[in-house]
Amino acid sequence: MNLVNGKVSSSISIFDRGFLYGDSVFETILVLNKNPQNIKLHLSRLKKGCNHLKIKNLDFKLLQRNINKALSDEKDCVLNINITRGTVINRGYNIKLAPKKPNIILTTGLIPKFPKEYVNSGINTKFSSSKIIDNEGLSKIKHSNRIDQVIATKEISKNFPELIMCDQKNNIIEGISSNIFFVKGKVFYTPKISRSGVEGVMKSFIIKNLKKNKYKIIEKIINRKEIKNYDGAFFCNSVRLIWNIKSIKNFRYKKNIHISKLTKIINNEIFK
Repeated sequence: MNLVNGKVSSSISIFDRGFLYGDSVFETILVLNKNPQNIKLHLSRLKKGCNHLKIKNLDFKLLQRNINKALSDEKDCVLNINITRGTVINRGYNIKLAPKKPNIILTTGLIPKFPKEYVNSGINTKFSSSKIIDNEGLSKIKHSNRIDQVIATKEISKNFPELIMCDQKNNIIEGISSNIFFVKGKVFYTPKISRSGVEGVMKSFIIKNLKKNKYKIIEKIINRKEIKNYDGAFFCNSVRLIWNIKSIKNFRYKKNIHISKLTKIINNEIFK
């Protein structure tokens, strides 16, 4: 069910600031058996995003009621939450022109299906020719200005279903729609998010479970030249979960036992 401010609808005003300026934040949530996975983590990031963008007066109790309504006729789906600064009468960047309450837009859709080998054996990937532009003020949060990632999707193909994105200094940041981890021995590494990129919910969930299972995790700057220094790598996001990386460009990784163990741990947590 699609809702705009609690009412069944699949359209918004052309004067919605999310449409006009990308003045909004969003979350994409996997729903299994009517249960939104990691909902607390998603809502926490949503709140941080609203605070960071100075989107005020979001009623989280109302949001939860709207989520319950949107999922009332769904069982397994993907739930998208968009919070925009609201619908304006007069155009202009000035946030003082915005209404007192933001718009709450909820949409539901089918869980995308991918070839089984993406999960079972992994995928091949490469570096995107597109770069992520540094913007320290907007890093970590999931705002709606994703044009860097949108442009990068032109390079996605059957052979390369996800790509690695770097910043202007060729430091690895993330996948187009995922975070990325590397493994060396029993230690997991992930790029430090400071000037660009999104702190993914699945990334946070994985880090939590790695610590729970006594693995060491290090967040650091990882340059694209360093991929050969690791034993394995994988992408992750909240809908796909974990996709093992078989190769980056022409460099191949062997199957990694620690990534296989982590995949089982995460699947058991999500599908329990």
